[in-house]
Amino acid sequence: MDDKEARHSGHDFNESEMRWAYEDLYRLRQNAITTESVTEYLALNTEATQLERAWLTGPPQWALRWRYLDAAVEDWANDPDYARQILHETFFGSLYNPPNLDGIERDSLLQAARLTRRGSTAEPIDTSSLAYIATYARTGSTTGDLGAHTSWWKAREWIREHAIADADTPVDLTIAAHDVVSGKRRLLNTATAIPAAEAVTELDRLTTVLGGARELDGKVFVDDLHCDVLCDDYQAAMNAANHPDAGTRRIEHKLHADDLRDQTLDFAASIGRQDIVEALADIDRTARQDGTDLAAPSGSWLDQITDHAQRAREQLSWHGIEVHYPHPNDPSLIVHAGRSPVEHLDPWYGEQLRLTQPGGEHTGEMGRIGRYGSCEELLTALENRTATPGFAHDRHRGAVPAEVVTRLREFDQKLRELDTNLTTSTSVRAAIRSGQPIQWTRSGKRSNTTGSTSPGERDPAQRLTESVTSDSQSHSISTDSGRTPPLGHNPTRDAARNRRERIARQPNRTRPHRRHP
Repeated sequence: MDDKEARHSGHDFNESEMRWAYEDLYRLRQNAITTESVTEYLALNTEATQLERAWLTGPPQWALRWRYLDAAVEDWANDPDYARQILHETFFGSLYNPPNLDGIERDSLLQAARLTRRGSTAEPIDTSSLAYIATYARTGSTTGDLGAHTSWWKAREWIREHAIADADTPVDLTIAAHDVVSGKRRLLNTATAIPAAEAVTELDRLTTVLGGARELDGKVFVDDLHCDVLCDDYQAAMNAANHPDAGTRRIEHKLHADDLRDQTLDFAASIGRQDIVEALADIDRTARQDGTDLAAPSGSWLDQITDHAQRAREQLSWHGIEVHYPHPNDPSLIVHAGRSPVEHLDPWYGEQLRLTQPGGEHTGEMGRIGRYGSCEELLTALENRTATPGFAHDRHRGAVPAEVVTRLREFDQKLRELDTNLTTSTSVRAAIRSGQPIQWTRSGKRSNTTGSTSPGERDPAQRLTESVTSDSQSHSISTDSGRTPPLGHNPTRDAARNRRERIARQPNRTRPHRRHP
């Protein structure tokens, strides 16, 4: 076993091996961001997961050491002010509360600062950005597609375009957000062997609650105002993402800001607002300074969309619906039907009123048709209702006017849509906050507890790597001639790096380059 294999095996637990192992992990993470090969991307992530798991499941004292080093790298990515403060207090002393760190922990702080290349500057540092990488493949195929994107929304749209072309073909897909500083990968969506048409449906449900492409009004002043509002929303999201007290909600603000940025740029391009590019770049430059003096964000867009979905559902349910119509065979018999806002078990109801006219005023005798659990059950009962006293059943169907059927079914459909929106927004929030992906299965169910990709667990898209040769398992991607490239040289990675050096990720924010320890 050579030195590299020994480090990857995780059997030798000491400080030197931990330093080497984490250097390898950081390299694997950064290379996964820049590769253009879906096979190599999945293989790199698989090796990184296995390497990390070897240390996290090793001796407890070294698992804690590993976690401390990993957390120090994350601090430089998400909260650079805090990371800089800890580093300064550790080596230059703190008058009030000096850190109680041992030598290994101090060296971990130095290693984290060196890897991220953020500890050597005194200038203000923004929180790191995210690179979004999506994979898509037909189930059982040894090949697939990989797309690098600037937002979760763009990644979802990219997969949707692929899925539309595949109709009912079973497909595997993933969407992950990679921190460009720490290299950490966070799975957002996964699906295994799901029909492509169902994937489109699930993606559309996400777009309904998370937002998507903005529609044009056609009036110049209205579209300009809409664009300005989008810029304001983006500024608020960027301020929240860069706020020093964003804490565990920072990832949510980053996801929101990136989606808003791409949606704003697309909308601005469609109405010819060239000034928006520079306006968003100015927001990027000033977000950290502007947001520092603001109150810490108390919630995120995930809270907002969930609250909105719940209020919309409650409001419609509370209003309910009730329709009245005369029985077609007896105008003196008035049928009342609808959905009660206070009855939860069987909310749909039907009643009928037998009219009399004493003294010139309408009065009558109310009779109950029944209560039902669904709109269709109610309609079936109404269609079988007779005009004769005693509430007997009639064999002739079609007694309910078409406009009444339409109104009841439209209300029921709207209520179902709001239920779906509430379920979707709640599951998205739970998934993001638990650190687990939204997983779609063939039945259309979402699961936030299955499909977890904590260190060592199987990535749903890993099947693509199971059929590759030992060359890809060792991350040596062969050239066209079948020969292994020299150590330190890889044409695919070099092409990816050179391309990203020429193409800006976003105004004033370039695409991530590979980082070398």
